[in-house]
Amino acid sequence: MSSAIRIGLLRLADSAPLIIARNLGIFERHGLDAELIISPSWANIADGLVWNGLDAALIFPPLAIMTALGHRGREIGLDWGIPVSRGGNTVVLHGQHLPPSLGTNDVTKHRNFESWRTGLSRRPKLAVVHLYSTHFLILMDLLKSLHAHPEQDVEIVIMPPDRMIDALAAVEIDGFCAGPPWGMEADLRGLGSIVAGSANIHTGHLEKTLVTTQRWSQSSPTLSQDLHAAIGEATRFCMNPSNSAEVVRQLSNSIANGGLSLPSEATAQIMPCQNNPHAMQFDFSTLNADLSINWMVQAMQAQSWLTPANMKRLYEIGWLKPAPIS
Repeated sequence: MSSAIRIGLLRLADSAPLIIARNLGIFERHGLDAELIISPSWANIADGLVWNGLDAALIFPPLAIMTALGHRGREIGLDWGIPVSRGGNTVVLHGQHLPPSLGTNDVTKHRNFESWRTGLSRRPKLAVVHLYSTHFLILMDLLKSLHAHPEQDVEIVIMPPDRMIDALAAVEIDGFCAGPPWGMEADLRGLGSIVAGSANIHTGHLEKTLVTTQRWSQSSPTLSQDLHAAIGEATRFCMNPSNSAEVVRQLSNSIANGGLSLPSEATAQIMPCQNNPHAMQFDFSTLNADLSINWMVQAMQAQSWLTPANMKRLYEIGWLKPAPIS
């Protein structure tokens, strides 16, 4: 008998292990009847977890943390997730021929960014996928390195990642930070240039984790083990270079045919086997999972998202662990 689970995700290439696990029967082999629910935005994902519309979600740690703490209406019991992907986020600025990373040193980066910004004759509008996101924190670190003030020098707006290409083409926004494959798609279509991202700001950071609600995981003692086994198998499939073409095919299929309607060329170029600094990496290992969110937690405190009471609560629910005594 299969155990039902409703998993929320967005139209992103690092959702690949979930698509593969469902379409290749991996979930079923591990006794799970998985329904993948493609949500229009990260806010919908968070609300689905809180208000019983989802049993699990592929999500970035900052939003998972804030959701667990009650910032979507009420505190919700979430199990610290299964690591799924690392890195892959990119910052795109409108226009072509901008140098990667905006240059080789801080002076050059600042000069190139100011030249791009003043050339617009207005304050640039940059989109991120959610306030409580790795993308926002990466963009903040980039702006800091450019000596740009995030409130005075740019305007930051929230937008679902799959909306950003059309918004960039219509000049509704002047740039964005989003997950794969949307940065590569903007680059291939000549809408913008990738100037930074996970690869050169927080190399190898934990990006997506599969969190489950405790009401689901505690309904049967073996459920979490079954889910870990299924995701592990799917992740290994996605990391195997010989399977890349199949993964791209599955992701680029229409939603009606079990895919995510992702652009195939852009998706192919950010597969793990590609020699591309902005390629996705799938990582099922829990090794250093706690350490990999330290920078996020510190950045969230710097943004005043996490109060001392919040930090105490994160330790109480096991999302943070005290440093070992040496």
